[in-house]
Amino acid sequence: MGTVNVEQDLPVPADKVWKVLADFAGFLEWTGTDPARTIEITGGPGVGMTRHLTLPGIGTMAERLDTLDHGTRTQVYTLVAGKPIGMGQYRATVVVSDRPGGCRLNWTGVFEAAPGADEAEVAKLLEGSYTGMSQALAAAAVL
Repeated sequence: MGTVNVEQDLPVPADKVWKVLADFAGFLEWTGTDPARTIEITGGPGVGMTRHLTLPGIGTMAERLDTLDHGTRTQVYTLVAGKPIGMGQYRATVVVSDRPGGCRLNWTGVFEAAPGADEAEVAKLLEGSYTGMSQALAAAAVL
């Protein structure tokens, strides 16, 4: 199993970033526009919902929301279908915390590389994904 941890400080209040991130179904609204990207939600709102995503260059996948804790601003989700960026198994935790002048995002991903995938390459791609999502969250939170 591989682990990736990325901390990113953003010049945006934690509550604003959390409001965007906590909308699990709204993922495509803050990660950019591309007509080839799609999302379908199953399982109803809140914990237990699954977002089925098609993302060009990444693949088709489904992620289930396991934890959504507004008090600690913690979200946990698990890959339940697909093998995006070479991951066979994947569980992500993201925490938004206050800091002077903004907030800190802490992404932690625990993954198993899919057969034939290089764990170091998967980790590098996942780290880049976390950095990109942090920047997208900051931009969406100031709108």
